[in-house]
Amino acid sequence: MALTLLALALFALGGAAFAALLKGCFTLRRMARKSWRNHSPALLKSPLVPAVAVVTAAEGSSPESRRLARRLLDMEFGKHELVIALDGPSDADLEVWIREFRLYRSRRAPANDLVTAAVRGVYESRDPIRMAVVDKERGGEDDALNAAINVAVAPLITWFDPRAEFNSDALLRLVAPMIEEGQPTIAACGFAPPPPAGGMAGLIGGLESLRLWLGRCAAFAGWNCLVPVPGAATILDRQAVVLAGGFRAGILELVVRLHRMARAAGEPYRVALVPEAIGQPHAPRSLAELRQATLRDQRDIARAARRGLPRPLGGLVAERFVRPLLETVALVLTAVGAALGWVDPPLAGLIILAAVAMGIVVSMAAVVLRELAGHDGSDPSRLAGSFFAAIPENLGYRQLRNLWLIEGFFRR
Repeated sequence: MALTLLALALFALGGAAFAALLKGCFTLRRMARKSWRNHSPALLKSPLVPAVAVVTAAEGSSPESRRLARRLLDMEFGKHELVIALDGPSDADLEVWIREFRLYRSRRAPANDLVTAAVRGVYESRDPIRMAVVDKERGGEDDALNAAINVAVAPLITWFDPRAEFNSDALLRLVAPMIEEGQPTIAACGFAPPPPAGGMAGLIGGLESLRLWLGRCAAFAGWNCLVPVPGAATILDRQAVVLAGGFRAGILELVVRLHRMARAAGEPYRVALVPEAIGQPHAPRSLAELRQATLRDQRDIARAARRGLPRPLGGLVAERFVRPLLETVALVLTAVGAALGWVDPPLAGLIILAAVAMGIVVSMAAVVLRELAGHDGSDPSRLAGSFFAAIPENLGYRQLRNLWLIEGFFRR
């Protein structure tokens, strides 16, 4: 009886995942008709467009962090400033930043909108670039981002995933929904799945990105409960961020808090999706990279869930924790019961259908629905590779990934 109920629960959860993909497909088709790509760069660069501050945090002076700063400075936008918060840097680290970007100590005083660790100084560049560097006592990444927001004066704040790729015109595309008429937009996320890397790990990673794009991005945007996904670029209304108390447990938790506050206020609002290649995570090329990306995403979801999720976002926990847990329990009980002769073959087959075949159907549906969404042209070889990769993905990898998801949910 217990296994039968587990099978029914898994079929229900699988059906919900399929429905989310379908909702995402229709949402993307609707977006394609009104596409933000029609905004001309001349309009977006006009004086009417609000200024944007790009905030990021760094601990030391690694080449990667300085390379990220260069990329963010090269963004195409009429009025944008880069604010980097150095979290407890050593004197040597600070000297590296001062030397490379020709910084000088500024009289610019940070606002007291968000409580942070003590700020030791604010630096600006002598070069013709809009850049501010905050030297502060160590307080963690969230504390550093809040310090950067205190220094920023622009009405819009943008955060780019430092582990992702983004285009030089990302700000031009990302700011578009913030200046559209209609419901007030308190945040927007830009994301599109990257082309899959080679090998089976790359194909499986591509399937995960497709489900992420159609389900957690497009479907959630259609239900107005969108939250950032790994690799996404996020733009936020600074005033809303300050009222929410700033960063506490990452970007996902912050946007969840913005949803909760806006719903409690009872006022119309939206968190918009820009379904373009503004932010793209690196395509995984190995099982180790797949595990690392899964655990990182699961940790962010768990941190947000511990602080409370609005009701529409409860489905995120159901998909990322409840379903993997039930699948694992059902398969273990079936294997043990079959070995001891306690589980009949028809019931064992039902569990396999609910836990494995349903996953294959959902993954194959993601490949097909992406084509129906109308974004970009079809590549027959890529389409076939992704479609049939759904079989090995759910016959071995999925069961391993379920263990990662359960482990990641309890990680601090």
